Amino acid sequence: MRIAVLIPARLHSTRFPKKLLYKVKDKSIIEWTYLGVKNSKLANTCAVLTDSKEIKEIIENIGGKVYLVEGNFPSGTDRIAHFVADKNYEIIVNVQGDEPLIDGQTIDNLITFFIKNKLQMATLAVKCNECADNINDVKVVVDKNNFALYFSRSKIPYNANFYDNYLKHIGVYIYDKNTLLFLHNQKPTALELAEKLEQLRALEYSIKIGVLQVSKHFIGIDTKDDLQLFEQYINFKQMSSF
Repeated sequence: MRIAVLIPARLHSTRFPKKLLYKVKDKSIIEWTYLGVKNSKLANTCAVLTDSKEIKEIIENIGGKVYLVEGNFPSGTDRIAHFVADKNYEIIVNVQGDEPLIDGQTIDNLITFFIKNKLQMATLAVKCNECADNINDVKVVVDKNNFALYFSRSKIPYNANFYDNYLKHIGVYIYDKNTLLFLHNQKPTALELAEKLEQLRALEYSIKIGVLQVSKHFIGIDTKDDLQLFEQYINFKQMSSF
């Protein structure tokens, strides 16, 4: 199968402008993300798709593959769909550029999960009870077969009784090409606009999203506080390796 891992990297984030350029240990956030996923053994290609000449130059300087895909796209999914429309990829993995702790093995586990279960779309989640009240951490609830029921920035489920299995969504998606292009050709939906979560478009169109639960620690960079947490985590990991 032709499998592409693509990283949509928009320079100007609403909540944290130019966050992908911030450096931790001499590497920008977009470098951390790209270098993590490029070690996938199952993908045929790994590339960054950006609207920024600065990001393009950063990736080129480390020998990476990068394409300038300009345009006013409502989401990273739409930027990827525009890019792959005339290409022969069968499976596309969408890794958000602000996931600096993602790695090739996790990507390969998701690809294997997707193919084995003959899915249209899948994503990642990790147990994170301490994230339940943080609106910057997207939560997901799943059914008994590990298909997503809903994603929200709010605390789901509401905890009327003791509940200790909150799942934090990780910004990685995988789709077959037809599903990706279908989503791209639909207008943003009401729930998607309300939550500002593009994956809700799929649920509103009755596309089932498989959720692979992982145990690895992830820190998505949505705010400057997240950047500080990531830097502290890297410093701790390096100190503990001695």
